[in-house]
Amino acid sequence: MKRRTAALALAALAGGGQAAEAPPVAVDTIVWLVSNTMAVPDGDATRRPADELTQWLQARLPGVAFKPVIANAERSWVLIRRQQRVCHAGAARTAERERLAYFTNTWLVPPPQLIVRRDRRDALPLDSQGAVDLPALLADTSLRGIVPQGRSYGPALDALLAGPAGRPQLQHLFGGDYGSQLLQMIEQGRADYTLDYPNVLVTRASRGPGDAALAALPVKGALEPVISGIACPRTPWGRAAIRRIDAALGTPEGAAMLRDTLRVSLPADTQRAYADAWDAFFKQRSRPTPGL
Repeated sequence: MKRRTAALALAALAGGGQAAEAPPVAVDTIVWLVSNTMAVPDGDATRRPADELTQWLQARLPGVAFKPVIANAERSWVLIRRQQRVCHAGAARTAERERLAYFTNTWLVPPPQLIVRRDRRDALPLDSQGAVDLPALLADTSLRGIVPQGRSYGPALDALLAGPAGRPQLQHLFGGDYGSQLLQMIEQGRADYTLDYPNVLVTRASRGPGDAALAALPVKGALEPVISGIACPRTPWGRAAIRRIDAALGTPEGAAMLRDTLRVSLPADTQRAYADAWDAFFKQRSRPTPGL
Protein backbone atom coordinates (compact mmCIF):
# COMPACT_ATOMS: atom_id res chain seq x y z
CA MET A 1 0.00 0.00 0.00
CA LYS A 2 2.82 2.40 0.87
CA ARG A 3 4.50 1.74 -2.47
CA ARG A 4 1.27 2.43 -4.35
CA THR A 5 0.73 5.66 -2.43
CA ALA A 6 4.28 6.80 -3.20
CA ALA A 7 3.85 5.93 -6.87
CA LEU A 8 0.63 7.96 -7.08
CA ALA A 9 2.33 10.92 -5.43
CA LEU A 10 5.22 10.80 -7.88
CA ALA A 11 2.79 10.60 -10.78
CA ALA A 12 0.97 13.65 -9.48
CA LEU A 13 4.19 15.62 -9.26
CA ALA A 14 5.15 14.61 -12.77
CA GLY A 15 1.80 15.73 -14.09
CA GLY A 16 0.90 12.41 -15.72
CA GLY A 17 -0.65 9.02 -15.06
CA GLN A 18 -2.97 9.00 -12.07
CA ALA A 19 -2.59 12.74 -11.55
CA ALA A 20 -5.35 13.38 -14.13
CA GLU A 21 -7.84 11.51 -11.90
CA ALA A 22 -6.99 13.44 -8.75
CA PRO A 23 -9.56 16.00 -7.55
CA PRO A 24 -8.61 19.66 -8.15
CA VAL A 25 -6.60 21.28 -5.39
CA ALA A 26 -8.14 24.39 -3.87
CA VAL A 27 -6.01 27.51 -3.83
CA ASP A 28 -7.72 30.11 -1.69
CA THR A 29 -4.72 31.64 0.11
CA ILE A 30 -1.11 32.19 -0.98
CA VAL A 31 1.56 33.30 1.45
CA TRP A 32 3.36 35.62 -0.96
CA LEU A 33 7.09 35.84 -0.24
CA VAL A 34 8.55 39.17 -1.31
CA SER A 35 12.27 39.90 -1.03
CA ASN A 36 12.67 42.94 -3.23
CA THR A 37 10.65 45.86 -1.88
CA MET A 38 12.62 48.66 -3.54
CA ALA A 39 11.06 51.89 -4.72
CA VAL A 40 12.11 53.27 -8.11
CA PRO A 41 11.61 56.71 -9.70
CA ASP A 42 9.37 57.07 -12.75
CA GLY A 43 9.25 60.69 -13.78
CA ASP A 44 7.83 62.63 -10.85
CA ALA A 45 6.37 59.49 -9.31
CA THR A 46 7.86 56.73 -7.18
CA ARG A 47 6.82 53.16 -7.86
CA ARG A 48 7.27 49.79 -6.18
CA PRO A 49 7.27 47.09 -8.90
CA ALA A 50 6.93 44.22 -6.44
CA ASP A 51 3.82 45.77 -4.89
CA GLU A 52 2.36 46.46 -8.34
CA LEU A 53 2.74 42.81 -9.32
CA THR A 54 1.03 41.68 -6.12
CA GLN A 55 -1.86 44.12 -6.52
CA TRP A 56 -2.30 43.27 -10.20
CA LEU A 57 -2.56 39.55 -9.49
CA GLN A 58 -4.86 40.07 -6.51
CA ALA A 59 -7.27 42.09 -8.67
CA ARG A 60 -7.45 39.30 -11.27
CA LEU A 61 -7.61 36.37 -8.86
CA PRO A 62 -10.35 37.56 -6.49
CA GLY A 63 -10.89 34.06 -5.11
CA VAL A 64 -7.28 33.90 -3.92
CA ALA A 65 -6.09 35.89 -0.91
CA PHE A 66 -2.49 37.03 -1.31
CA LYS A 67 -0.73 37.48 2.03
CA PRO A 68 2.59 39.30 1.40
CA VAL A 69 5.44 38.43 3.76
CA ILE A 70 8.89 40.00 3.59
CA ALA A 71 11.44 37.19 3.43
CA ASN A 72 15.01 37.06 2.17
CA ALA A 73 16.08 34.53 -0.45
CA GLU A 74 17.45 32.04 2.08
CA ARG A 75 14.24 31.99 4.13
CA SER A 76 12.03 31.82 1.04
CA TRP A 77 13.75 28.72 -0.30
CA VAL A 78 13.72 27.03 3.09
CA LEU A 79 9.92 27.35 3.08
CA ILE A 80 9.61 26.13 -0.51
CA ARG A 81 11.93 23.20 0.23
CA ARG A 82 9.64 22.31 3.16
CA GLN A 83 6.71 22.40 0.70
CA GLN A 84 4.82 25.07 2.59
CA ARG A 85 1.91 26.75 0.84
CA VAL A 86 3.95 29.74 -0.22
CA CYS A 87 5.03 31.30 -3.52
CA HIS A 88 8.17 33.34 -4.10
CA ALA A 89 7.29 36.52 -6.00
CA GLY A 90 10.62 36.98 -7.78
CA ALA A 91 13.26 34.27 -8.12
CA ALA A 92 16.01 33.60 -10.64
CA ARG A 93 15.41 30.27 -12.40
CA THR A 94 18.14 27.68 -11.92
CA ALA A 95 18.28 23.91 -12.42
CA GLU A 96 18.49 23.34 -8.66
CA ARG A 97 15.44 25.49 -7.98
CA GLU A 98 13.49 23.83 -10.79
CA ARG A 99 13.73 20.59 -8.81
CA LEU A 100 12.05 22.27 -5.84
CA ALA A 101 9.45 24.50 -7.46
CA TYR A 102 7.12 25.12 -10.37
CA PHE A 103 7.89 28.40 -12.14
CA THR A 104 6.15 30.85 -14.38
CA ASN A 105 8.36 33.47 -16.04
CA THR A 106 7.96 37.15 -15.25
CA TRP A 107 11.07 39.07 -16.33
CA LEU A 108 14.16 38.80 -18.53
CA VAL A 109 16.69 40.66 -16.42
CA PRO A 110 20.05 42.01 -17.62
CA PRO A 111 22.95 40.09 -16.05
CA PRO A 112 24.21 41.03 -12.60
CA GLN A 113 27.22 43.29 -12.37
CA LEU A 114 30.01 43.78 -9.89
CA ILE A 115 29.30 46.85 -7.76
CA VAL A 116 32.52 48.35 -6.44
CA ARG A 117 33.73 51.54 -4.80
CA ARG A 118 35.20 53.72 -7.52
CA ASP A 119 38.40 54.21 -5.56
CA ARG A 120 38.96 50.43 -5.66
CA ARG A 121 38.19 49.93 -9.35
CA ASP A 122 41.83 50.02 -10.45
CA ALA A 123 42.63 47.17 -8.05
CA LEU A 124 40.24 44.80 -9.86
CA PRO A 125 41.39 42.15 -12.36
CA LEU A 126 39.81 43.36 -15.62
CA ASP A 127 40.04 41.99 -19.13
CA SER A 128 40.59 44.12 -22.24
CA GLN A 129 36.82 44.81 -22.46
CA GLY A 130 36.62 46.06 -18.87
CA ALA A 131 34.90 42.95 -17.54
CA VAL A 132 35.83 41.60 -14.12
CA ASP A 133 37.65 38.28 -13.88
CA LEU A 134 35.61 37.00 -10.93
CA PRO A 135 37.70 33.87 -10.08
CA ALA A 136 40.83 36.03 -9.94
CA LEU A 137 39.02 38.60 -7.81
CA LEU A 138 37.76 35.96 -5.38
CA ALA A 139 41.33 34.71 -4.98
CA ASP A 140 42.58 38.19 -4.03
CA THR A 141 42.65 38.43 -0.25
CA SER A 142 43.29 42.19 -0.35
CA LEU A 143 39.74 42.86 -1.54
CA ARG A 144 36.65 42.04 0.51
CA GLY A 145 33.35 41.03 -1.07
CA ILE A 146 29.87 40.62 0.40
CA VAL A 147 26.79 38.90 -1.02
CA PRO A 148 23.41 37.97 0.49
CA GLN A 149 23.10 34.40 1.75
CA GLY A 150 20.93 32.21 -0.46
CA ARG A 151 20.52 34.64 -3.34
CA SER A 152 20.92 33.40 -6.91
CA TYR A 153 22.55 35.49 -9.63
CA GLY A 154 21.74 33.06 -12.42
CA PRO A 155 23.53 29.84 -13.41
CA ALA A 156 26.76 31.41 -14.69
CA LEU A 157 27.54 33.53 -11.65
CA ASP A 158 26.27 30.93 -9.18
CA ALA A 159 28.79 28.48 -10.63
CA LEU A 160 31.62 31.01 -10.25
CA LEU A 161 30.64 31.78 -6.67
CA ALA A 162 30.40 28.10 -5.71
CA GLY A 163 34.15 27.84 -5.26
CA PRO A 164 36.08 26.64 -2.22
CA ALA A 165 34.30 27.16 1.08
CA GLY A 166 35.81 29.21 3.85
CA ARG A 167 37.08 32.14 1.78
CA PRO A 168 37.30 34.96 4.33
CA GLN A 169 37.49 37.55 1.55
CA LEU A 170 33.88 36.77 0.53
CA GLN A 171 31.20 37.02 3.19
CA HIS A 172 27.66 35.68 2.83
CA LEU A 173 25.39 37.84 4.94
CA PHE A 174 21.81 37.35 6.04
CA GLY A 175 19.45 40.26 5.49
CA GLY A 176 15.79 41.21 5.37
CA ASP A 177 15.72 41.57 1.59
CA TYR A 178 17.97 41.04 -1.42
CA GLY A 179 20.83 42.87 0.29
CA SER A 180 20.11 46.57 -0.16
CA GLN A 181 22.12 47.34 2.98
CA LEU A 182 25.23 45.93 1.34
CA LEU A 183 25.66 48.98 -0.89
CA GLN A 184 25.80 51.22 2.14
CA MET A 185 28.46 48.96 3.64
CA ILE A 186 30.53 49.36 0.47
CA GLU A 187 30.12 53.15 0.47
CA GLN A 188 31.31 53.18 4.08
CA GLY A 189 34.41 51.14 3.23
CA ARG A 190 33.31 48.10 5.23
CA ALA A 191 33.65 46.01 2.05
CA ASP A 192 34.95 46.60 -1.48
CA TYR A 193 32.42 44.97 -3.78
CA THR A 194 29.20 43.01 -4.17
CA LEU A 195 27.11 41.61 -7.02
CA ASP A 196 23.76 43.00 -8.04
CA TYR A 197 21.48 43.76 -10.97
CA PRO A 198 21.63 47.05 -12.91
CA ASN A 199 18.45 48.34 -11.30
CA VAL A 200 20.09 48.67 -7.91
CA LEU A 201 21.90 51.91 -8.75
CA VAL A 202 18.77 53.35 -10.36
CA THR A 203 17.01 52.76 -7.06
CA ARG A 204 19.75 54.43 -5.05
CA ALA A 205 19.81 57.41 -7.40
CA SER A 206 16.28 58.24 -6.22
CA ARG A 207 17.57 58.55 -2.65
CA GLY A 208 20.35 61.02 -3.37
CA PRO A 209 23.89 61.24 -4.79
CA GLY A 210 25.35 58.44 -2.65
CA ASP A 211 25.70 56.02 -5.55
CA ALA A 212 28.25 58.37 -7.21
CA ALA A 213 30.85 56.58 -5.09
CA LEU A 214 29.97 53.26 -6.76
CA ALA A 215 30.68 51.78 -10.18
CA ALA A 216 28.96 48.83 -11.89
CA LEU A 217 31.11 46.55 -14.07
CA PRO A 218 30.25 43.49 -16.18
CA VAL A 219 31.52 40.08 -15.06
CA LYS A 220 33.47 37.98 -17.56
CA GLY A 221 31.60 34.79 -18.46
CA ALA A 222 28.28 36.04 -17.08
CA LEU A 223 26.94 38.31 -19.79
CA GLU A 224 23.65 36.54 -20.56
CA PRO A 225 20.36 37.87 -19.15
CA VAL A 226 18.72 36.00 -16.30
CA ILE A 227 15.14 34.72 -16.36
CA SER A 228 13.22 35.58 -13.23
CA GLY A 229 9.89 34.10 -12.27
CA ILE A 230 7.34 33.26 -9.63
CA ALA A 231 8.01 29.97 -7.85
CA CYS A 232 5.60 27.74 -5.94
CA PRO A 233 6.57 24.42 -4.30
CA ARG A 234 6.63 21.28 -6.42
CA THR A 235 3.48 19.82 -4.88
CA PRO A 236 -0.09 19.41 -6.17
CA TRP A 237 -1.01 22.64 -4.35
CA GLY A 238 2.01 24.42 -5.83
CA ARG A 239 1.12 23.33 -9.33
CA ALA A 240 -2.47 24.46 -8.91
CA ALA A 241 -1.27 27.84 -7.59
CA ILE A 242 1.25 28.42 -10.36
CA ARG A 243 -1.35 27.52 -12.99
CA ARG A 244 -3.74 30.14 -11.61
CA ILE A 245 -0.96 32.74 -11.57
CA ASP A 246 0.29 31.79 -15.04
CA ALA A 247 -3.20 32.00 -16.52
CA ALA A 248 -3.55 35.56 -15.21
CA LEU A 249 -0.13 36.66 -16.44
CA GLY A 250 -0.37 34.84 -19.77
CA THR A 251 -2.30 37.60 -21.51
CA PRO A 252 -1.29 40.70 -23.49
CA GLU A 253 -2.35 42.78 -20.47
CA GLY A 254 -0.19 40.70 -18.13
CA ALA A 255 2.83 40.89 -20.40
CA ALA A 256 2.45 44.67 -20.73
CA MET A 257 2.29 45.08 -16.94
CA LEU A 258 5.42 42.98 -16.43
CA ARG A 259 7.34 44.83 -19.12
CA ASP A 260 6.40 48.18 -17.61
CA THR A 261 7.47 47.21 -14.10
CA LEU A 262 10.81 46.02 -15.51
CA ARG A 263 11.22 49.16 -17.60
CA VAL A 264 10.97 51.60 -14.72
CA SER A 265 13.64 49.82 -12.71
CA LEU A 266 16.41 49.91 -15.33
CA PRO A 267 18.61 52.65 -16.84
CA ALA A 268 17.53 54.03 -20.22
CA ASP A 269 20.61 52.66 -22.03
CA THR A 270 19.93 49.18 -20.64
CA GLN A 271 16.32 49.39 -21.82
CA ARG A 272 17.48 50.22 -25.33
CA ALA A 273 20.07 47.43 -25.36
CA TYR A 274 17.48 44.80 -24.42
CA ALA A 275 14.51 46.08 -26.44
CA ASP A 276 14.65 43.29 -29.04
CA ALA A 277 15.16 40.54 -26.45
CA TRP A 278 12.24 41.92 -24.43
CA ASP A 279 10.04 41.98 -27.54
CA ALA A 280 10.54 38.24 -27.98
CA PHE A 281 10.31 37.42 -24.26
CA PHE A 282 7.11 39.35 -23.58
CA LYS A 283 5.47 38.16 -26.80
CA GLN A 284 5.83 34.65 -25.40
CA ARG A 285 4.73 35.84 -21.94
CA SER A 286 1.49 37.20 -23.44
CA ARG A 287 0.22 33.61 -23.66
CA PRO A 288 -0.17 30.90 -20.98
CA THR A 289 2.91 28.72 -20.54
CA PRO A 290 2.52 25.47 -22.56
CA GLY A 291 2.59 22.27 -20.54
CA LEU A 292 2.50 23.92 -17.12
